[in-house]
Amino acid sequence: MRRRTRLLAAAVPGLALAVAAAGCSTLGGTSANAAQTSGTTTLIMYSGQHEQTTEALVSAFEKLNPTIKVTVRSDDEGALAQQIEQEGAKSPADLFFAENSPALEVLQEKGLLAPAPAEALSAVPAQDSSPKGDWVGITARVTCLVVNNSVPAAQAPTSALSLADPQWKGKLAFAGSETDLQPMITALAKQYGVQRATQWLSGLKANAADHLLPDNETVTKDVDSGQVQIGVVDNYYWYRQAVTDGGFTKAGSHIAYFANGDPGYVLSVSGIATLASSRHKDAAASFMKFLASPPAQQIIANSDSFEYPLLPGAAANSAEPPLSSLKPGTVSISDLGDGSTAISLLQQAQLL
Repeated sequence: MRRRTRLLAAAVPGLALAVAAAGCSTLGGTSANAAQTSGTTTLIMYSGQHEQTTEALVSAFEKLNPTIKVTVRSDDEGALAQQIEQEGAKSPADLFFAENSPALEVLQEKGLLAPAPAEALSAVPAQDSSPKGDWVGITARVTCLVVNNSVPAAQAPTSALSLADPQWKGKLAFAGSETDLQPMITALAKQYGVQRATQWLSGLKANAADHLLPDNETVTKDVDSGQVQIGVVDNYYWYRQAVTDGGFTKAGSHIAYFANGDPGYVLSVSGIATLASSRHKDAAASFMKFLASPPAQQIIANSDSFEYPLLPGAAANSAEPPLSSLKPGTVSISDLGDGSTAISLLQQAQLL
């Protein structure tokens, strides 16, 4: 299971990545121009999404579309967004499949995305895709707590703000460099103001001083094994850990959701976009429409990534509560924006 974290381009506009002009020629041997030979179009997709599920989606698409091949480069979504920005009009990528909406919003703001196909946009709820129509939401997850089973249910925090309370000092874990944490920070800053969000993040850091971890997988594992009592993650990390434990009933931890509507209880969306520089926009649009279709959404529901499909009527993995039963806060895609507010606060707190 690959770990996906790191900064988005909006936070470090001058950052120079060590990406050679021919760096993407290593993508399965595909040339930088997304080769089109013998009637077959090869799309290059930069992906920050779960690798096994992405592989299953690509395989299913290629079976339905034998004249289109999709070559995937998987990496941290922030690194990929930065690379696309650096490559600009010369990017060899046709598609960008991001784990969180801010990575897509960064590129949208810079004019690097093409309009998404109307058929894909209309398939999923409008609030889960680009407000400007440049990318399509494909999957979702919510912020939650993973709680060690030694913690009585009544003691689990129900408010994100309470994670900064002194009672959780030495008992909390989180991964400041994970992009998954940023929507939660943005939502709290919008609800309570930047000053209070800054104080909250300082309290969080103090409480997790001995458990400031590199990624959400480690957060979940350490809570599950009893090294720390609670951790802030997205819901799918717990399900994946439980599978590792040998089953949901054998896990040493459980999920706890914040109170309905709590501002820190955030629904985050993964989405896909075609790059404005793509030479194969029609083929790329076909892949985007496929991801928003019932067969692809069923693959997502049945996968071991434990993400929620966004197509209305598409059932989630049976191990999870239905998405419709969850009541996160009301922060919107537009409110989450490009993530720059969260990144700035994390940098001030020296968590990045």
